[in-house]
Amino acid sequence: MDYLQLFNNLVNLAAIDGKFTDEEVQILAERAHVWNISSDEFETAMAGISEGLYQVQVPEDYPQRVELMKQMIRLMAADGHMDELEKGLCAVAAARMDFSEREFDAILNEVIGGAC
Repeated sequence: MDYLQLFNNLVNLAAIDGKFTDEEVQILAERAHVWNISSDEFETAMAGISEGLYQVQVPEDYPQRVELMKQMIRLMAADGHMDELEKGLCAVAAARMDFSEREFDAILNEVIGGAC
């Protein structure tokens, strides 16, 4: 999975609760900068959201799935709290990525110390 696909996944996840918080936008902007996502690519990702197109692509490769899960957790916890929709999405994504409960807990603890 390349950075653009990862970025598109994060945009979709940020939009899943129907709003973008300032913290989520800041994280998306930082990721776009670090990953060299152009402003056109950023706008295209946002345009897909405004059209109601939500799609998360799950990487085949285990290290990439771990990275996606870490980025998801960071994004969902960016505003200092995870609502029930975000927690549910986190659990569904972990199951869809074939993480055991133990693997997911380890990733979660690494990212936010188990505050989810």
